[in-house]
Order: sequence, then structure tokens, then C-alpha cells
Amino acid sequence: MGDSLFADVSYFQVPVDDSYPHRILSFRSNDGTFRDPNFAANYAWASRAADEGRLACFIVYFYWRPNWLYTANTHRDMVIRAGGPHPRMIAMIDVESGGNPGGDQSDGINRAYWQLADWLGDRRRVIGYANRGDLFSMWPQRPDGLRVIGAGYGANPNLPGQIAHQYTDGRGYGGGLPEGCAPFGNCDMNAANGLSPEDFAAQCGVGVEEEFMSVLNEAEQRELLDKTRDIWVQLRGPEGAGWKQLGTNSAGQNLTPVDALAEVVDAVQELEKK
Repeated sequence: MGDSLFADVSYFQVPVDDSYPHRILSFRSNDGTFRDPNFAANYAWASRAADEGRLACFIVYFYWRPNWLYTANTHRDMVIRAGGPHPRMIAMIDVESGGNPGGDQSDGINRAYWQLADWLGDRRRVIGYANRGDLFSMWPQRPDGLRVIGAGYGANPNLPGQIAHQYTDGRGYGGGLPEGCAPFGNCDMNAANGLSPEDFAAQCGVGVEEEFMSVLNEAEQRELLDKTRDIWVQLRGPEGAGWKQLGTNSAGQNLTPVDALAEVVDAVQELEKK
């Protein structure tokens, strides 16, 4: 089994188009509260490509910042506004020291992780990205079973839970592997070693449900989808935008039951400190 290659892009590259040759794509939604200008175009293309079978899955990532709630909510809001989350979308937390405070940031990163896991309904659909130094210094306490894309230009970092390796930033580290691809030119490139695109997707919880649904008859599928939709609405609120009955967060967004419970826990912890 060969490696599955895929690009990692943002507004530093052109938007993706049908010349893209691979069956996995990774692109940025936001850096903190900064919204990537190419996100909407990239998301629309990736959703169509996934629906048509040209992509096995796609990764939407955000650059983690200490204002983790605003950062995660910005990511979530952008995806919802784009019509998602698409069933073949994977969320990724980009953990890097650049512009972030030093030391252990596990609490804030894990809070962002669990918020997204609750939102997507499957913790496998939330993965991490980091180089070796940043992973162990910034995120030493990680969720069990976390899957990671490890950054290591010119050398595989072999991180715990690693399912792919970002081997180049397009500046000659590929060792014979491509330094980029159409339509982007040179760019960050990744290799999922020994995994087909479908295998990579399944590692992240994508496509597994489709295999399960294929063994159900039409009436069973309809009943399961109706029940799932009811549960989703109760957890996420109408159109995934939270429940106004539960109040709003500091960004003015309606809370979900999970968000509301987190605020209660935070309030209790603050009272206990007094």
C-alpha cells in the first residue's frame, strides 16, 4: 500500500479547483478569530468533490490561540455558514508555538477539542497537528486515542497517534516526494504513510457510518436518520446555532446544553476559589 499524499493550504495559495489531483485535502478556516478569505471557496469545492467521490475526506483546520472558545466558535460558525459540517469533514487543531504563550496549554487545547468532538458527534473526527517540540511542550496532556498529523520537514517525527506526516513546506524537503501540486504550486504537503484515502478517512471516523447504513433497508435507514436528527437538534439547537433559552456566550452566540453546562462548571469553580 502506497502513501496517500495531500496538500495543506490557506489564503497564501489560490483557491482549490478541479485540477487538484489528490483524494484528501486540508485547508484552513481561521487563525484565532481571523477568518481565512479562501475558506468559503475551498469548502464549497471540497463538499462537492466529496459528494462526487473525488475526495475520500477533507480536513478543515484552525490555528489554536489562547482565546480557545472564540477560536473554536469562529471555526464552527464558518463551517455552519458554509452549509456544514459535511459528513466527510474532519476538524483539525493546529498547535504551534508561533505567536502563542510558552508552556503547557493542554487545558485550553483540550477544551477546544471536546467542544468540537461534541459538535461533530465523534471524537475521531477531531485530530491534531504539531511538530514534536510543540506537541510535547504545548499539549503534553492529550485525549486518549488522539490522531495527529506530525510536522517534520525532511524527517518523520513519528509522534504518538500519528496518521500522516507533513514532510515539506514546499521548499525542497520532500526527498523525492512532490513539493506541491496543482493548482497551488509549492505548498505544505503531507503523506499518510501506508494508508489509502479511504483508510485515512476511516481512521478519522469518516465513511464508517456509510458502510453501516448499507446493511439497513430503506425503512430502517429513514427511522435511524429521523432519530439521529432529533438527537442532533436537542444537542445543537435549531440549525446547529444553540438554544436562546440557555443564554449566550461572550461572543453573543446561543449556548448548547454542553456549552451551558461548561459555564455552570466554570462558575462553580470560580465560587470555590473565593
